[in-house]
Amino acid sequence: MHEVLQRAGATGYPKTSGASGMHIYVPLGAKYDYDMAGKFAQVVAALVNHQIPDFTSLVRDPRKRQQKVYLDFLQNRGGQTLAAPYSIRPRPGATVSTPLRWEEVKLGLSPQQFNLKTVPPRLERLGDLFQGVLGPGINLEQCLDNLLEE
Repeated sequence: MHEVLQRAGATGYPKTSGASGMHIYVPLGAKYDYDMAGKFAQVVAALVNHQIPDFTSLVRDPRKRQQKVYLDFLQNRGGQTLAAPYSIRPRPGATVSTPLRWEEVKLGLSPQQFNLKTVPPRLERLGDLFQGVLGPGINLEQCLDNLLEE
């Protein structure tokens, strides 16, 4: 995901969901509607799936995706819910939806690492890794052009 977003010229901000998922935010600067953002997410997801098909899936049904990571581009529409950054989840261990650095996104990453006890000192040490999401936003048309040129 990180590599595809870089090729697009977009900055992505990963965060744990606090459960088993991960969310990748791309600042849009309040310039695009759900339809446009969703199309961009779909293109990115398709390219990631094409790049690593043995590890990822675009199939929504868990029984049909064969234990692969589901790339849920459909989350980019009105009415969808997700865990806000730094929210404590109703899970054993009081896990927290936590912004990450890209180098932390790797095999072995566990939501249990980020909990009510570990996140406050992490935030003090690293600062708010999520603040860039509220930045000016990408040029979505240019990012799509960058991806579709390849």
